[in-house]
Amino acid sequence: MSGLLESYEAERADFERLISAIRKVQAAQIENLRSHEWLVEVIREIGLVPIPESGRTYASEAEFLNSSQQGLIQIPQEYARLLLLLAGQRVRTYLEIGCFNGASACLAAAYLQRFEPDFRATTIDIFPAFVFYSEIRDLVPLEYVVGKTSYDFRGREFDALFIDGDHSFEWAHADYQNCGRAARVCALHDVNNEPYRGLPFGGVPAVWELIKRNEQGSGAEIVEIFAHPEGEDLLGIGVRIRAV
Repeated sequence: MSGLLESYEAERADFERLISAIRKVQAAQIENLRSHEWLVEVIREIGLVPIPESGRTYASEAEFLNSSQQGLIQIPQEYARLLLLLAGQRVRTYLEIGCFNGASACLAAAYLQRFEPDFRATTIDIFPAFVFYSEIRDLVPLEYVVGKTSYDFRGREFDALFIDGDHSFEWAHADYQNCGRAARVCALHDVNNEPYRGLPFGGVPAVWELIKRNEQGSGAEIVEIFAHPEGEDLLGIGVRIRAV
């Protein structure tokens, strides 16, 4: 029992770091919100999830690892650039597919609401890992839906989408076809992640290559956010922006 209590207390303490960061975003001056360096520091304050091979995945950013499964699974420089990009796109509705513990969705919701007061976000996952949602639901404009996939959201249009669920080719492609294709802005995580290229059909990196090949000629803007501290092919965010 003591082990379970210690584990819970570690999770709870790390979740408090997220709450503190959200309040910091909500109180920040606009010049800070538009600062890449400031956003990177906020992400570091939230902390990173200690995934397998975290030393290689995060490189020098691994010093900001949390002691629990709370935090973000992102390169801080990459996710900060994504938030800055979204802030310039007048995003009022947002869907994140694959939220895990909810940290990235909460930060995005708090941040983007500062630019669009009527902003609303939805985050979904098939696993109920966002265990502290009840403690944050009144703090950020975020709806959490568990046990649903992108198939349940077909036909709904969102200004922006972040696909970070199952990283297989089949699921990443389905998420894009179901919801991402209709969004004005669609971002996919792990598009430069070399281990996923070894999955059948090339995983999510192959989906990103397909999107680029199919949409570049349509006038869509393609942005690749690759900022691994040591330049390795790990993580990475691809963004397709369609003109209004």
